[in-house]
Amino acid sequence: MVTEIQITNQNRKRALMVVDVQAGFLNDQNRWIIPNIQKVVQNGKYNLIIESIFHAEAGSLWDRQTNWTFPLQPTVPEIKNLFNQDSVLITKETKSVFKGDKDLFQILKDKNIEEVHIVGLDTNDCVFATAQESFDLGFFTYVIEECTESSQSSELRDCALKILRELNMTTNLIK
Repeated sequence: MVTEIQITNQNRKRALMVVDVQAGFLNDQNRWIIPNIQKVVQNGKYNLIIESIFHAEAGSLWDRQTNWTFPLQPTVPEIKNLFNQDSVLITKETKSVFKGDKDLFQILKDKNIEEVHIVGLDTNDCVFATAQESFDLGFFTYVIEECTESSQSSELRDCALKILRELNMTTNLIK
Protein backbone atom coordinates (compact mmCIF):
# COMPACT_ATOMS: atom_id res chain seq x y z
CA MET A 1 0.00 0.00 0.00
CA VAL A 2 1.19 3.50 -0.81
CA THR A 3 1.46 5.44 2.44
CA GLU A 4 3.87 8.34 2.07
CA ILE A 5 5.54 10.34 -0.65
CA GLN A 6 8.99 11.85 -0.31
CA ILE A 7 10.02 14.56 -2.74
CA THR A 8 13.64 15.31 -3.57
CA ASN A 9 15.13 18.82 -3.29
CA GLN A 10 12.15 21.02 -2.43
CA ASN A 11 14.01 24.20 -3.38
CA ARG A 12 13.60 23.63 -7.13
CA LYS A 13 10.48 24.28 -9.16
CA ARG A 14 9.30 20.85 -10.37
CA ALA A 15 7.13 19.42 -13.10
CA LEU A 16 5.57 15.98 -13.20
CA MET A 17 5.33 14.29 -16.61
CA VAL A 18 2.69 11.57 -16.87
CA VAL A 19 3.69 9.61 -19.97
CA ASP A 20 1.25 7.51 -22.01
CA VAL A 21 -0.92 6.09 -19.22
CA GLN A 22 -3.53 4.98 -21.74
CA ALA A 23 -5.85 1.95 -21.65
CA GLY A 24 -4.17 0.32 -24.65
CA PHE A 25 -0.85 0.15 -22.81
CA LEU A 26 -2.23 -1.13 -19.50
CA ASN A 27 -2.47 -4.82 -18.64
CA ASP A 28 -2.58 -7.06 -15.56
CA GLN A 29 1.22 -6.91 -15.19
CA ASN A 30 1.60 -3.12 -15.14
CA ARG A 31 -1.66 -1.80 -13.71
CA TRP A 32 -0.04 -1.72 -10.24
CA ILE A 33 1.48 1.69 -11.07
CA ILE A 34 -1.93 3.43 -11.17
CA PRO A 35 -2.38 3.92 -7.38
CA ASN A 36 1.25 5.01 -7.08
CA ILE A 37 0.83 7.61 -9.82
CA GLN A 38 -2.38 8.79 -8.16
CA LYS A 39 -0.51 9.31 -4.90
CA VAL A 40 2.27 11.26 -6.62
CA VAL A 41 -0.21 13.49 -8.51
CA GLN A 42 -2.24 14.15 -5.35
CA ASN A 43 0.62 14.78 -2.93
CA GLY A 44 3.63 15.74 -5.01
CA LYS A 45 3.23 19.52 -4.79
CA TYR A 46 4.31 20.04 -8.39
CA ASN A 47 4.45 23.45 -10.01
CA LEU A 48 3.27 21.95 -13.30
CA ILE A 49 1.81 18.67 -14.55
CA ILE A 50 2.46 17.58 -18.11
CA GLU A 51 0.24 14.83 -19.55
CA SER A 52 1.29 13.07 -22.73
CA ILE A 53 -0.71 10.73 -24.91
CA PHE A 54 0.67 8.70 -27.78
CA HIS A 55 -0.78 7.53 -31.08
CA ALA A 56 0.59 5.91 -34.24
CA GLU A 57 -1.66 6.18 -37.27
CA ALA A 58 -1.74 4.09 -40.43
CA GLY A 59 1.05 5.30 -42.70
CA SER A 60 3.15 6.63 -39.80
CA LEU A 61 6.77 5.62 -39.35
CA TRP A 62 5.58 3.22 -36.65
CA ASP A 63 3.32 1.54 -39.17
CA ARG A 64 5.85 1.54 -42.00
CA GLN A 65 8.84 0.32 -39.98
CA THR A 66 7.26 -1.85 -37.28
CA ASN A 67 3.85 -2.72 -38.77
CA TRP A 68 2.22 -1.37 -35.62
CA THR A 69 -0.44 1.27 -35.09
CA PHE A 70 -2.03 2.62 -31.93
CA PRO A 71 -5.23 4.70 -31.73
CA LEU A 72 -5.37 8.06 -30.00
CA GLN A 73 -6.66 7.41 -26.47
CA PRO A 74 -6.95 9.68 -23.43
CA THR A 75 -5.07 9.20 -20.19
CA VAL A 76 -7.05 6.74 -18.04
CA PRO A 77 -9.68 8.55 -15.96
CA GLU A 78 -8.22 7.34 -12.63
CA ILE A 79 -5.26 9.62 -13.36
CA LYS A 80 -6.75 12.24 -15.70
CA ASN A 81 -9.42 13.22 -13.17
CA LEU A 82 -6.69 14.31 -10.73
CA PHE A 83 -5.16 16.93 -13.04
CA ASN A 84 -6.03 20.57 -12.51
CA GLN A 85 -6.96 22.97 -15.28
CA ASP A 86 -3.38 24.25 -15.44
CA SER A 87 -1.99 20.91 -16.60
CA VAL A 88 -0.59 20.76 -20.12
CA LEU A 89 -1.68 18.06 -22.58
CA ILE A 90 0.84 16.99 -25.20
CA THR A 91 -0.11 14.65 -28.02
CA LYS A 92 2.76 12.84 -29.66
CA GLU A 93 3.51 10.34 -32.41
CA THR A 94 7.04 9.63 -31.23
CA LYS A 95 8.88 8.55 -28.13
CA SER A 96 9.94 11.73 -26.33
CA VAL A 97 7.31 14.03 -24.87
CA PHE A 98 9.56 16.90 -25.99
CA LYS A 99 8.75 15.98 -29.61
CA GLY A 100 4.98 16.37 -29.19
CA ASP A 101 2.57 18.98 -30.50
CA LYS A 102 3.69 21.73 -28.08
CA ASP A 103 7.06 23.33 -27.35
CA LEU A 104 7.58 21.61 -24.01
CA PHE A 105 11.05 23.03 -23.51
CA GLN A 106 9.67 26.57 -23.76
CA ILE A 107 6.71 25.75 -21.49
CA LEU A 108 9.08 24.47 -18.80
CA LYS A 109 11.40 27.47 -19.19
CA ASP A 110 8.47 29.92 -19.02
CA LYS A 111 7.38 28.31 -15.72
CA ASN A 112 10.99 28.37 -14.38
CA ILE A 113 10.97 24.59 -13.97
CA GLU A 114 14.34 23.18 -12.95
CA GLU A 115 13.47 19.57 -12.09
CA VAL A 116 11.36 17.01 -13.94
CA HIS A 117 9.86 13.82 -12.50
CA ILE A 118 8.63 11.22 -14.99
CA VAL A 119 6.04 8.47 -14.49
CA GLY A 120 4.12 6.21 -16.86
CA LEU A 121 4.65 3.78 -19.73
CA ASP A 122 6.86 2.36 -21.14
CA THR A 123 10.00 2.64 -19.00
CA ASN A 124 12.11 1.16 -21.79
CA ASP A 125 10.65 3.34 -24.52
CA CYS A 126 8.86 6.69 -24.15
CA VAL A 127 9.76 7.22 -20.47
CA PHE A 128 13.43 6.48 -21.21
CA ALA A 129 13.54 8.74 -24.30
CA THR A 130 11.83 11.58 -22.43
CA ALA A 131 14.20 11.26 -19.47
CA GLN A 132 17.28 11.34 -21.69
CA GLU A 133 16.06 14.38 -23.61
CA SER A 134 15.00 16.19 -20.43
CA PHE A 135 18.49 15.76 -19.02
CA ASP A 136 20.09 16.83 -22.31
CA LEU A 137 17.99 20.00 -22.23
CA GLY A 138 19.37 20.93 -18.81
CA PHE A 139 16.72 19.77 -16.34
CA PHE A 140 17.40 17.73 -13.21
CA THR A 141 15.55 14.58 -14.27
CA TYR A 142 14.23 11.65 -12.24
CA VAL A 143 12.13 8.67 -13.28
CA ILE A 144 10.02 7.63 -10.29
CA GLU A 145 10.66 3.90 -10.14
CA GLU A 146 7.43 2.95 -8.35
CA CYS A 147 5.39 4.73 -11.00
CA THR A 148 6.72 3.29 -14.24
CA GLU A 149 6.48 -0.05 -15.98
CA SER A 150 6.53 -1.69 -19.40
CA SER A 151 3.53 -2.90 -21.38
CA GLN A 152 5.62 -5.76 -22.77
CA SER A 153 7.64 -7.14 -19.82
CA SER A 154 9.04 -6.13 -16.46
CA GLU A 155 12.42 -7.33 -17.73
CA LEU A 156 12.49 -4.43 -20.20
CA ARG A 157 11.55 -2.04 -17.37
CA ASP A 158 14.36 -3.39 -15.23
CA CYS A 159 16.93 -2.98 -18.02
CA ALA A 160 15.93 0.64 -18.58
CA LEU A 161 15.96 1.39 -14.86
CA LYS A 162 19.41 -0.15 -14.53
CA ILE A 163 20.74 2.31 -17.11
CA LEU A 164 18.90 5.27 -15.56
CA ARG A 165 20.17 4.36 -12.06
CA GLU A 166 23.74 4.41 -13.36
CA LEU A 167 23.08 7.97 -14.54
CA ASN A 168 21.51 8.95 -11.20
CA MET A 169 18.23 9.59 -13.01
CA THR A 170 15.79 7.59 -10.85
CA THR A 171 14.25 8.09 -7.46
CA ASN A 172 12.00 6.25 -5.04
CA LEU A 173 9.50 8.79 -3.77
CA ILE A 174 6.95 6.50 -2.21
CA LYS A 175 7.62 4.84 1.14
